[in-house]
Amino acid sequence: MPGPAKDWMAILARLEQGDRLAFLEVNRLVTGCLTRLRAYDFQDEWDDLRQEVVLAVLASARAGRLREPQAFVGYVQVITRNKLMDRLARHIDGHEKDRLPWDDATAAAAALDPEADPDAQADASALRAALDELPPDERRVVDGIYGQGRTYEEVAAATGIPLGTMKRRLRDALVFLRRRLATE
Repeated sequence: MPGPAKDWMAILARLEQGDRLAFLEVNRLVTGCLTRLRAYDFQDEWDDLRQEVVLAVLASARAGRLREPQAFVGYVQVITRNKLMDRLARHIDGHEKDRLPWDDATAAAAALDPEADPDAQADASALRAALDELPPDERRVVDGIYGQGRTYEEVAAATGIPLGTMKRRLRDALVFLRRRLATE
């Protein structure tokens, strides 16, 4: 049986005055939102996330955007979801720069010294021949990323190709190279 409804506006007013119990009440609400969103992968960041939400709620209250007490819980849920999505986007963007868009076998083949292994020499020449078959823009992208070791942003700036287009061309080039080298 649910307990009596909380007066969230009173809790918010106490929170603005620095009341620790009010802070804990709002934190518990935010934690419940994160749990319902199944944000378990970000448990180590929950403290930061909760702080961001509480600060956003306080900023909205001070700006006069929280006028309806009945909408407070819904507002906190939306802010929590938005802050979590922002974290996910930053997390994905950060890791996208660290990952190479190729599989482990390709990475292992690229790490081989072609002069130490005659099979690797043949693979390297087949790769060079396949690279020569790529359209010039795709070849420049592959060379910038893998040949020169540049980041996506650096290659996009150097070639003048928009970042999204550059990533698509890189993906298309890698798909072509995989297919081409798989037939040999």
